[in-house]
Amino acid sequence: MLLTMFRTLVDRPSPSEERDLMRRITEQDEAALATLYDRYSSLLFSLSLRIVKERQEAEDLLQDVFLQVWEKAASFDHNRGHLYGWLVTLARNRSIDRIRHRQSLQRRHQKLEEGAILDAPIQQASNSPLETVVALERASYVREAMQTIPQEQKDVIMLAYFGGYSQSEVATILQIPLGTVKTRTRQGMRKLEQTLKETMP
Repeated sequence: MLLTMFRTLVDRPSPSEERDLMRRITEQDEAALATLYDRYSSLLFSLSLRIVKERQEAEDLLQDVFLQVWEKAASFDHNRGHLYGWLVTLARNRSIDRIRHRQSLQRRHQKLEEGAILDAPIQQASNSPLETVVALERASYVREAMQTIPQEQKDVIMLAYFGGYSQSEVATILQIPLGTVKTRTRQGMRKLEQTLKETMP
C-alpha cells in the first residue's frame, strides 16, 4: 500500500499537465480519462478497499469514481486544490457512503428479523373488525408456512416481500450474488405456495 502511494505521488503530473488532462476530460476525451485512470486507479482502489473491506465493492466504487470524474470534470477547480486530493476525496466519500448504506440495510434487516416489519401489515391491514380477523388468520398461515422452508430461502423472502427491498438490496444485505437471491426466492415461493394450498381452508 505505502509503496503504491509513493509511486503514485512520484508519478503525479505537474499542475499544467493536470489542467490539460481535466480540460480534455471535460471535452469528453476518453484517452485523457484512461491516462488519469492509469495514474491513480491503484491508489484509489486501495483506499476504497481499506474502508469497505470487500474487493468487489471496492472495484465498483472505483468505477463510480471515474464515472463521476467523466461527468463532473468541469466542476473541478484547480485553484482550490490538487487533482490528487480531489480524487482521494471522491473515493473516500463514496466508500463511506457505501458503508453507511450497508449499515442502514443491516439495521432494517435486524428489525425484520425481530418481526417488526412482518407484523406491521397485519396491524394496519383493515378498516373493519371482520377484515382484521381475516388478515390475522391469513398471516398466521403465512407465518406457519414460513417455518417449513429453509432459513436461506426464508431470509430472502422476508426481505423482499415483507421488508420491501429490491433483489439487489437483498443481495447486498445478505452478501450473496444476485442470481442466488433470485434462485432462493423462486424456490422458497414455490414451497410456500404448495404449503399454503395444503393448509389454508
